[in-house]
Amino acid sequence: MATFLVPVLIVLDQIFKLWAERSLDPVPDPFLPGLYLTYVKNTGIAFGLFQGNSEPLGWLSLAVGIPILLYLGYARSAVGTRLALSLVAAGALGNAIDRIGRGYVIDYLDLGPGLWPVFNLADALVVVGVLLLVLEGLFRRRSQ
Repeated sequence: MATFLVPVLIVLDQIFKLWAERSLDPVPDPFLPGLYLTYVKNTGIAFGLFQGNSEPLGWLSLAVGIPILLYLGYARSAVGTRLALSLVAAGALGNAIDRIGRGYVIDYLDLGPGLWPVFNLADALVVVGVLLLVLEGLFRRRSQ
């Protein structure tokens, strides 16, 4: 599953970013209730931290994504763990491609002006993957 899921998610992430770069502007555009589409070039990480450090952050993203990908290729983990790690790897690698290749990450999903930083699919994958790992750890601890 992971060997298929990670590249598919990376390709989807890059397709959405290319679309955002070509179709959106920095002015929030209502899409769905509570969701706007806004084009942002992010040279840092979430919440505006470490701006102007795309290249080192890109290498850090690779340092996170590649070992997880290698682990997924050899380890025999539970399906939930493999899914969660696949999401984290795809998100880290998707943003690494932007940081190293473009010098910035393209963000486009906006929960409302000023409510939350603008983010992208790769960011969401990392957050959901980490949350799944935390939940799995909590459930595993309770069952022991």
